[in-house]
Amino acid sequence: MSSSNNVSHQDITAPGLSEADQNINNSVEDQSHKASGHKANLSNPNTSEESKKKSEQALKELGGEEAFYGKQGKGE
Repeated sequence: MSSSNNVSHQDITAPGLSEADQNINNSVEDQSHKASGHKANLSNPNTSEESKKKSEQALKELGGEEAFYGKQGKGE
């Protein structure tokens, strides 16, 4: 798979897996980890502006500040 087709490995579903199996990495903790990575990217001075724009959009899609595990009042 070339990197120019804009399909991430997370967008690919495996045939024969249940929806629960395909969404195994969509737990509250996983969403929080994704949000943390994007937030870190936004403050990294070595990151391109294009990458920061993508992280900003991804963070919005994840729910902004509400995407962080500790902000949801769960598991504490």
